Amino acid sequence: MKSYRLLYSETTHRQIEKLHPEIKSVVRSRLDTLRKDPFAGKGLERELSGYRSLCARRYRIIYKVNEEKESLEIHYVGHRKDIYELFAERTGKPLALG
Repeated sequence: MKSYRLLYSETTHRQIEKLHPEIKSVVRSRLDTLRKDPFAGKGLERELSGYRSLCARRYRIIYKVNEEKESLEIHYVGHRKDIYELFAERTGKPLALG
């Protein structure tokens, strides 16, 4: 079984470092899951199509799979209450509400 390489942006690295130690360990465990099964998360729709999201308790990990390079681009880690809106703003693709 192949293992995918994880690629982090500086922003994502800082987001993970700021998490509470308990949540940080859950996120790291979920990242290990992704390394072995890159399609474990659900595919996102509409403006965020092409990205995937994996639950880590009340947090979400937004990522993209690059099958060709056998890598996962970890784009954003944050609380579920506003992660999709914050990530959409960052990508310049505001979400259509309603």
